[in-house]
Amino acid sequence: MKALVVEDENFTREALSEILIKEFDFDEVVQAEDGEQAWELYQQQAFNFIVIDLILPKLDGLKLADRILEVGLGQRILALSGECDDFTVRQVTRSGILGFIYKKEMSREILEEAFRHVFAGRVYYSKTAKDVLKRMQHDSDAYYRLLSDRELEVLRCIAQQKSDDEIGTTLNLSKFTVRRHRQSAMKKLNLKNESSIIHFALEKGIIKHRGGLDWSG
Repeated sequence: MKALVVEDENFTREALSEILIKEFDFDEVVQAEDGEQAWELYQQQAFNFIVIDLILPKLDGLKLADRILEVGLGQRILALSGECDDFTVRQVTRSGILGFIYKKEMSREILEEAFRHVFAGRVYYSKTAKDVLKRMQHDSDAYYRLLSDRELEVLRCIAQQKSDDEIGTTLNLSKFTVRRHRQSAMKKLNLKNESSIIHFALEKGIIKHRGGLDWSG
């Protein structure tokens, strides 16, 4: 059996690989330190199990997982992240990724439990992620329930401080349509200006403080 570990932090990458080899009898664990390198490896080799850090250089973990799942339907993927906000957890649940561990909860015991579940084809979420999911399910006023997918995409672009022209090019929309979605989203969320949009997007995890992410809404 062969696993792929995609993690930009060397210590974590080595620790994950050691557990897979020693505790789960993988014959080989291939390592990658960024998303593009991992995608190249995936196209060249067959893997039984994949561990992906969501915050990666060059190509973020969610986009990497999307690519993999497009061509390898049913591929067993466990995601790790130092972010466990509404946006991150929601994106993971919509992606087809089977497992998610919030890195602040990561221990050898939790990793081994997650590996067992995901390798068997079962869903696994660490405690904080479960709590976020439970709260989201009961929040009728959550932004993702109030906004359309397109409004969320526009809001995210605004929070990234893109101009209307740039947003239109990115999303293939007219400037008029961009402004219409902007006004609608701001009204639904009671946001008054661009500063309040940026603050809201950071608070909800729609944009991140750390670079390397290009998550679609």
